[in-house]
Amino acid sequence: MKSIKKEHDTDVYREQKALAASDLNCLTLHSAVLHVKDPIEVHQAVYYGKISLECARALHTNLVTVHSNVSKKLPKQVRQTCLREVFGEITPFAKQLGIKLSLENLSYNSTGFGKNVEQLDEVLGVIDPKGEMGFTFDLCHALETKVMDELLEAYGERVCNVHMANKAHQPFTRETPELTAFLTKLHGFGYEGPITLELDHKTPLEEIAKCKAMFEKLLKKF
Repeated sequence: MKSIKKEHDTDVYREQKALAASDLNCLTLHSAVLHVKDPIEVHQAVYYGKISLECARALHTNLVTVHSNVSKKLPKQVRQTCLREVFGEITPFAKQLGIKLSLENLSYNSTGFGKNVEQLDEVLGVIDPKGEMGFTFDLCHALETKVMDELLEAYGERVCNVHMANKAHQPFTRETPELTAFLTKLHGFGYEGPITLELDHKTPLEEIAKCKAMFEKLLKKF
């Protein structure tokens, strides 16, 4: 997964070169994020979204994870207006490029709006009334907000991307009851999409390798 972190992070030459050398594919991209705190910031959130989509096209990626792009502190009416304005431009641009958008559930500490079913239903009701958008299930966020089961029940059939990590974006070192339950339910929905190890950037390579090996073994059960 390529993650776009800032507005000038638009040069994907390094990633293109690495993909060509490794004969791998970039399956997903995480859009740059701005949780709009004031309507005056909408244009910036739109810009972040569009440059992220341009990067996805350059990397031949047809799936982009997005946040709601609105602050949890905005009043409901203002929040919904900002949602319509941001995604009123991002969504048609994504369709023009042939890229699917996938909304992610947010963490407990996130400044954005969209951490539980009630909030996500409101967001999707505004930006995706036809139910075309996918859902990126972030297990770390779901465990921290304690809404894993509720999210799976509501969006299990829409999941098209998984961000995998234990709480605080730490690597799983062994199979846990919660992890087993999640993978079992995900399998029940027929999920066959990407699973991205989204770990804390300070995680040592050795621990990442161990986590990857553990999942390669574990996923054979499903």
